[in-house]
Amino acid sequence: MKQRRHVGALASLDGGPLHADVAGLAASLAAGRLDRRSFLRHAAWLGTAIPLGACGKVAPPSNDTLRFVCAIQQIGDPALSAWVEASNLFRNSLEFLTEVDAENIVRPGLAESWRPSDDLKTWVFTLRPGVRWSNGDALEVADIAYNFRRWLAPASKSVNRTAFAAIERFEALDDRRFALHLSRPVCSLAEQLYSATCPILHRDFDRLGGNWPANPIGTGPFRLTRFEVGREARFERREDYWGPAPRLKYIDYIDLGPDVSTHVAALAAGQVDVLYRITIAELDLVRSLPQARLLQHKAAWTLCIRMKVDTKPFDDIRVRRAVQLAADNAQMLQLAYRGMGEVADDHHVAPFQPDFGALPRQGRDVAKARALLAEAGHPDGIDLELTLGNTIGRWEQDTAQILQQNLADAGIRVSLKVLPPTEYWSVWNKVPFGLTSWAHRPLGIMTLDLAYRSGSTWNESGFADPAFDALLDRAMAIVDPHERAPVMAELEARLRDAAVMVQPYWPEKFTAVSPRVRGHELHPSDYFRMDKVWLA
Repeated sequence: MKQRRHVGALASLDGGPLHADVAGLAASLAAGRLDRRSFLRHAAWLGTAIPLGACGKVAPPSNDTLRFVCAIQQIGDPALSAWVEASNLFRNSLEFLTEVDAENIVRPGLAESWRPSDDLKTWVFTLRPGVRWSNGDALEVADIAYNFRRWLAPASKSVNRTAFAAIERFEALDDRRFALHLSRPVCSLAEQLYSATCPILHRDFDRLGGNWPANPIGTGPFRLTRFEVGREARFERREDYWGPAPRLKYIDYIDLGPDVSTHVAALAAGQVDVLYRITIAELDLVRSLPQARLLQHKAAWTLCIRMKVDTKPFDDIRVRRAVQLAADNAQMLQLAYRGMGEVADDHHVAPFQPDFGALPRQGRDVAKARALLAEAGHPDGIDLELTLGNTIGRWEQDTAQILQQNLADAGIRVSLKVLPPTEYWSVWNKVPFGLTSWAHRPLGIMTLDLAYRSGSTWNESGFADPAFDALLDRAMAIVDPHERAPVMAELEARLRDAAVMVQPYWPEKFTAVSPRVRGHELHPSDYFRMDKVWLA
């Protein structure tokens, strides 16, 4: 009853009655089927105001400069960005309709409220009043309409075109309100609007050349003042920002190359303040450094060693199944990542995601793998080439080498083609057999929709199954994750049985900062807001 009283105290963001589905979530919470965090996360989707946690000491604005090590990548059009690191640069100047915090709870962004219809097919958003672009223009519904129009255009190359394919119509209701009309229910729409490719651009973006660093207009707390690919970027605090003033005067992003040990050395020498990421190889060193503070977080990020199902020899499911059955996922976790994570089961949904559907684990079976290869016309084994790029560290290659040894037991001879990271990202969705890192998504349905729905822009395997798509539509219409889990189990089983990939494990995430850094959280998606960060 105590939980029910607490739930009853919640209110909607727009001051109206709570969405009808909040009562069902509250019942699941009271029955113990949902924990409090999952309840809050899903209630937030439905436009419920979620109380903020207790805030500690906050420093006033200063003249400090924070130095952040990360890759400085070409940006151009933010809606086309495929790299989270690039999004963390423009995130200082460009804002989103919603925000998702480090606990995966959706909160207001440029939209102060949203309200979905009972059937989750019409969503009404209200913009914050008083928001101004850095060029002095007021934020208008016309800006929002412009962004949705370019995302969803038939010729759009943004992943948003398929991620928001359910949106049939944008309707401007008045100066601050707009409605999104969907062809099917999508319970997680508010959360999806914080994807890295969804910053809101000024309505004149294309007219001004379609290159954001060249015309860095934004509504955010910092303005871009310097940008050089492969070297550096500088952001300066906007004194005219519409929201609370950032603590930092400047943020300098510095590209020190792909070798993370160089980044750690710079932190140890006091030359930088924040590292984007460290890998398992630098973990012990960071723990030993008095000049470094370790941050770590469980996250649904992973490596997918996927096969293109429409390309020989992977157009034969027997070959794909042989690869999958010969892999030893537990050994890859133990040897390549020192066991610091959770073993995965080849379906790209994590057991700690709230909509995970439990399945009996698929075991390794080398004898069956050999038999399938023989049946497929390869009685003497088969030669394959696996392409990778060590895009998030040498442990990608370590994982691939252990897989190489695993597959050899079944007569699958794998050669490794290791490309520089930037070269890999130019071919990641084209090579027949590739190892790709996938960032965290708060929910399994979000990952499956991006990576495995038929025709999705980021569907690197070419997997296409109308029955899978229909199941995914069902899952995306169910608000309560406990009720969604059985449908998710069907999706996971269908994807695993199609043998699209070897997805070996869910690694823990690490980074390091100077002990002087305050207010910086390791977000599971690596989405970093820097306006609340300061130096002690």
